[in-house]
Amino acid sequence: MEVLKLFAPYGPTWLGGVLLALIAFYFGRQFLDEYKAQNERKATIDLKREERKQDEVNERAQRDRERSQMEGRIAAQMERSNSLMEAMKTLMESVVASNEVLHNDLAHSQSRSQNMAQKVDHICDRVDLLYDKETGR
Repeated sequence: MEVLKLFAPYGPTWLGGVLLALIAFYFGRQFLDEYKAQNERKATIDLKREERKQDEVNERAQRDRERSQMEGRIAAQMERSNSLMEAMKTLMESVVASNEVLHNDLAHSQSRSQNMAQKVDHICDRVDLLYDKETGR
């Protein structure tokens, strides 16, 4: 009641205007509070989104580093394999050359053995012939 007495000298429209201003102020304040809360939620969501993006960038960078390391290891392993294959190729060429020398030695040895066998057969034939002559057979 005392509030009404305060505004009585100004008339009822003044009282309605003040009430309207108080209501507008109350709802305006609620609107501003909600607006601030909404902006804070949006900022939090944006911050989380940025954190996720940064995590994805970091994860991608980590995968790229791991891939580079793996590719480096693969390249080094391939280089070692190529070196080993070259060494084996050289070794095989050496073995082939050695086998050719051995084959030539064997062929020459067989030829000499055949010549020696022919000489021994010839000597045996002569000895048998001489023996037969001596024994009268």
